[in-house]
Amino acid sequence: MRDTLDRPLTEPEEDPARFTRRRLVRWVAVLTIGIVVVLAIWQEPLYALRTV
Repeated sequence: MRDTLDRPLTEPEEDPARFTRRRLVRWVAVLTIGIVVVLAIWQEPLYALRTV
């Protein structure tokens, strides 16, 4: 019986990529949500509830 530690069979190690597809999708989502929030604030929806 051998008592050895085998490396798990995983993908080969690669250099970390600067712009992966997942990171790009995350940044696009964050920027889109940020723009939508800014536009919603600029619309001043709370003023629409006031009666003159």
